[in-house]
Amino acid sequence: MPRLPWRALTALTGLLLPWFAGPAAATPITTTLYVAPTGGSHGSGTLTRPFSTLEQARDQVRKLTRNQRSDIRVVLLPGDHRRTDTFRLTAADSGRNGHEVVYQALPGTKATINGGRTVTDWQLSDPAKNIYKAHVGAIDFRQLSVNGERQQRARGPENPPGFSKTSTGYTDTTQSMVGWKNQGDLEVNSRWGWMHYRCPVQSASGTTVTMQQPCFANANLHQGYEIQNPTWIENAYELLDSPGEWYLDKPSGDLFYSPKPGQDLRTATVPLVQDLVNVTGTLTDPVRDVRFDGITFAYSTWLAPSSDDGVVEGQAGFRIVGTGHPDFDETRPHWQKTPGAVNVGYSRDVAFTNSTFTHLGAVGLNLNTGAQGTVVRGNIVRDVAATGIQVGGTDVVDHHPDDVRAITKDTLVSNNLITKAAADYSGSLAILAGYTEHTVIEHNEIRDLPYSGISIGWGWGLTDQGGNPAYPGNAGIPVSPTPTTAKNNVVRDNAISDIMKNQADGGGIYTLGAQPGSVVSGNYIRKTPGPAYGAIYHDEGSKGFTTTGNALCEVAERWIFLNHALGIDARRNFTSTPVFLAQAGTVDSTIADNTVVPGCEQLPASIVNTAGLEPAYQHLDPQPVPGDRVAPTKPGKPTVTTSFPMVADVSWPSATDAVGVTGYTVFLDGRPVSASDGLSARVTGLQTGRRYTFSVSARDAAGNESGRSVSVGVTMPAAVNLALGKQVTVSSYSEPNVPALAVDGKLSTRWAQGLGLPDPSWIQVDLGALYDVSGAVTTFELPRGYQYKLEVSPDGDDWTLFEDHTREATTQPDNYASAPGVVRARYLRLTVTGSSGNGGSIYELRIYGGS
Repeated sequence: MPRLPWRALTALTGLLLPWFAGPAAATPITTTLYVAPTGGSHGSGTLTRPFSTLEQARDQVRKLTRNQRSDIRVVLLPGDHRRTDTFRLTAADSGRNGHEVVYQALPGTKATINGGRTVTDWQLSDPAKNIYKAHVGAIDFRQLSVNGERQQRARGPENPPGFSKTSTGYTDTTQSMVGWKNQGDLEVNSRWGWMHYRCPVQSASGTTVTMQQPCFANANLHQGYEIQNPTWIENAYELLDSPGEWYLDKPSGDLFYSPKPGQDLRTATVPLVQDLVNVTGTLTDPVRDVRFDGITFAYSTWLAPSSDDGVVEGQAGFRIVGTGHPDFDETRPHWQKTPGAVNVGYSRDVAFTNSTFTHLGAVGLNLNTGAQGTVVRGNIVRDVAATGIQVGGTDVVDHHPDDVRAITKDTLVSNNLITKAAADYSGSLAILAGYTEHTVIEHNEIRDLPYSGISIGWGWGLTDQGGNPAYPGNAGIPVSPTPTTAKNNVVRDNAISDIMKNQADGGGIYTLGAQPGSVVSGNYIRKTPGPAYGAIYHDEGSKGFTTTGNALCEVAERWIFLNHALGIDARRNFTSTPVFLAQAGTVDSTIADNTVVPGCEQLPASIVNTAGLEPAYQHLDPQPVPGDRVAPTKPGKPTVTTSFPMVADVSWPSATDAVGVTGYTVFLDGRPVSASDGLSARVTGLQTGRRYTFSVSARDAAGNESGRSVSVGVTMPAAVNLALGKQVTVSSYSEPNVPALAVDGKLSTRWAQGLGLPDPSWIQVDLGALYDVSGAVTTFELPRGYQYKLEVSPDGDDWTLFEDHTREATTQPDNYASAPGVVRARYLRLTVTGSSGNGGSIYELRIYGGS
């Protein structure tokens, strides 16, 4: 439907009846109120005499809900519903008796809750530089959009020369800023690790650049991660030298802009309202059953970064503010959360569906303390200055509330397109969840970000039960005897790509803190460059996650990174890089039975095609129709052999495809467990004596997947790990990684040689009696870089070479050695002849055979 003036819509009343009325006379008819951007001051809320403000409609809804018997819809007619202040809903504006109050756009039209102002009366100010000027008066803003696109506030080049940091600012040997106007509005931007610092300049005189306080002092609190030399300098007329750049001269009230070719200056818009919408109840009286559907939220501002506090990040865009902080750790409990253009708190069953969040100066949608049962589904979040969607808080009331009604829980964030978030504050994210219970983040399409995609959890273990002993004094945070509220969170079936473009130390999915019962599964993550420490990154204190069934490719560094994580179970994932790391301090965690494939085109199509927007929401992100839409034929009937009791080797006759088969997926009892670009694959992590069913599918480059082959059932042979719990001797060891941990049956504990000792190192198992040894499985700490040999002996004196892996280094953590025949032995010794600097380190050494 084309966009029409509201008066022209009166002719459409008949078309609206099926939408607003129920299917039968017995069904209560939905009450409908209308609001027009240009409605008369005496409107009654009908289509012909609509209200002129949202507040008029809200106040009428309050009257109607006193005895509500059906849903009430407030229909925003097409156009810009301009705001000069916040539209507020409280518990008084709730739906009643199980019915909703819905604020929505007329289907097929665009209605915008708009906090911006159009800039007019442009005049050519500097013909030589093509700079135009418009007088805007005594207003302030940090964003400008033209033709619906964000433009760049005037900034200098990357990494300007001549700067060196001092205790109060910088020495600038180029004296580049001397004489510039409005020096107090200048900002030094400095990117460091996961943080984006924005600190204002106080003055520039000679070679001395003095920075404003407390920003600069706070930016130097985090030892080893302090603000550095400028990455760039921003917000000066003197820097306005490229098309698309703008500058606001606040003392004069003049806005300067150098337009790009083809831009229409009549579309220039600046944001003036911070909170467009606020839906907040109280602990005892939450706002309930309110939904926003099909509405565009656009043009909000956030001016706190322009204060003398600037932007000093702790994490995820949260700011350190104020004076008198003795050290970085002291600030942790006081970091300020970034506000949203739309904010919700102390609520029940509030929803945002089919809406758009764009041109926003801080967070897009912010769910605060006590938001429960929130649904965020089918929305577009694009061009947001900070985090796209923010769920829950990080304060004491969030992690250890006195009342369960304050818990942020049962949130669904599903089928949203989030792109170009963190546009101004690049340490922010697409989706952030703090301390939450049962937050489900699923089927979102996330891409084009300066930092991480999804971050869930908080606290670095400091607020968890017992605190984090790795931090002296628990970083000054009181040690809690009870768990936090974080648990049962789910991150599944999201498609995440093209991230970490500007910051470091993050990942596609990033976690913090204990979250028992939580799951990371079915996500498709691609294009993660080197600054991403892990495509999946379980950081400090992360605990209680099952990470499984994820598909990752084009990963520059590690597919998974565990840093002081606890109790992580990462199995049955698929990756094009074998590299992972469980950093020192990681305990009780398992990374096993994962499959390495050559590239994206070998990942299981069942995972790749399921991740991201579901079919009903793919219109949010239209993609070109693939030229190849024909799936390969089914592979032939597989053959399964079981040389080891926990390993099945599967092979199959090839499938055919009109273009070409690129890969195969092996299914175990209907679940994808291995993949290959050839006609065979190994499935590990099986249980002895258990019967499994195997089948295989084929895929092509376009992601078309064949049907599955005939299934084959196999019972794994019974066997006993002869090394389990037996006596171990070693060349050396380092606490707490003692020798017995290599034969304790756990893939989360390990033996490691003495710290700093050179290769070789060795570990020897005494089986306690003579056995016919048929095979051994060695699981190294890291997936690659070990050269080793296995020897067996009947008496500990005469040794026979069992496996020689000294000529090439390992490329997988699990390594299998089979005896060429019957080998009678009591002792087995593994010698690490080369470790690529890793040092000998083995999670488990398993030995199989019979008496």
